[in-house]
Amino acid sequence: MGAEETGWGYPKKCKVQNAKVKVQSLDGDSEFLFAVCSSQLIGRNLYVISPSLLLERMTQRDTVALKKVVVVLALCLYISAFSVVMPASGAFSSVVITDVEPTEFHPGETKEVVLTVKNNGARDARDVRLIFAGSEWLSLVGPTVFQINTLNSWCSKEVKIVVHAKEGTPNGVYSIDVGGNWYESYFNPAKGHVADPKPAEGAYTPMDISFNVKGDVIINVGNVRTEPAHVRPGDEDVRIHAQIWNSGEASAKDVEARLICNEQFEPSWSGTDRYYIGKLDAGKSVESLFHVDVTDNVKAGMYSLPLYILYKDTANIPDGIKTSIDVLVERKPELEIVSSYTEPTNISPDDHVILHVRVKNVGSEEAESVSVRVTGEADLPFDFAVKSDHVGNLKVNETGDAILEFDVDKDAAKRIYPLGLEIRCVGDRDLGDDKVYTFDRQIQVEVTSSSSSIPGFEVLFILIALILTFIMRRKRV
Repeated sequence: MGAEETGWGYPKKCKVQNAKVKVQSLDGDSEFLFAVCSSQLIGRNLYVISPSLLLERMTQRDTVALKKVVVVLALCLYISAFSVVMPASGAFSSVVITDVEPTEFHPGETKEVVLTVKNNGARDARDVRLIFAGSEWLSLVGPTVFQINTLNSWCSKEVKIVVHAKEGTPNGVYSIDVGGNWYESYFNPAKGHVADPKPAEGAYTPMDISFNVKGDVIINVGNVRTEPAHVRPGDEDVRIHAQIWNSGEASAKDVEARLICNEQFEPSWSGTDRYYIGKLDAGKSVESLFHVDVTDNVKAGMYSLPLYILYKDTANIPDGIKTSIDVLVERKPELEIVSSYTEPTNISPDDHVILHVRVKNVGSEEAESVSVRVTGEADLPFDFAVKSDHVGNLKVNETGDAILEFDVDKDAAKRIYPLGLEIRCVGDRDLGDDKVYTFDRQIQVEVTSSSSSIPGFEVLFILIALILTFIMRRKRV
């Protein structure tokens, strides 16, 4: 059945065999031509339809054809509406960096960074160039210019760069300047294939990227030394030097070290178990100083003293660590007087006395060149003929005797006299101990009977004799 028979017809100047929709690009020219052709097609079909014959001449085939026309009309309206709300960049090329991974750095760290570069436009980009410029704290390792030959519309590619964060970089967010340019490629019916520079020739589109640099505070204790170098029981004002390091990447503020003493060690005076440092920059160290006294009864060995180091990070958040420092207490000779006696046992004024003093090494090291000497004899009624004696070497728990001699004054009173003795020795030289040790000890010496001649006795005797003589003479009279 022909068009004339059905009532459907087309003007002679317009022959339509098929109605096809094809969208090659979303530029303005293509959209306009599509809309015009579609409008003409619809208008012509509506023009030739006779309303009075529509119901009479409509067949099943004509119904299908009409439905096709309605579908085409709806499709045209949809595309026209979509072209109105399309973003401005959609009609052009737009190269941007959409993703950066990773973005976290520590000071002094070098990492490979992957950038996602995307063309957010409807036109292709050719010869895309990205130029990177480092900053004071961040820099690129290797090339600073990268080339992408082709970046089609709505497509993306990855670019890999190597970024280095400088040592000592303060915590913060830092940027790397990125400039980009490219050629926008598209087809123009009047000009053919076109390549326009974007942005203008010689200019760059900024695409800066940012990184978060965050350093940690890491506190360590380095070299520890003491003065004197050899610490022994009973030492006083021992100076402990401890090197405190910040081996992290960020500065620490209000740093203070606190030494926790125990029963074997005591602060030499108030506050000598603390040391205030203040600010400690990354990679720096400060030598702290503590003063302690070692108790007399401490045993030789290695002692671990707890050390607390308190500080604040760059965000003023309090933090701290607990560590310890080791102090070696070395062996030491310790000399005590275990007994003494005199000859004669009972001392009287004007006696010549031999004093025997027994000394024992109760320490943990051999005592060499042991000697005993009298001290403070000027206040005693004793005149020493032998006031010191050499004992020799005493091993641990070994005893030795010193012999001293003195004369008792003839007017010495009956009483107990404290006699001071100084015991001197040298440490075990075989162990490298050439220190001289002195021990002040005391013994008691008793004068058991007084002198027969007491000051003033002769005068009293004469006085009594005179009184008796006077009494006898009166009786004779």
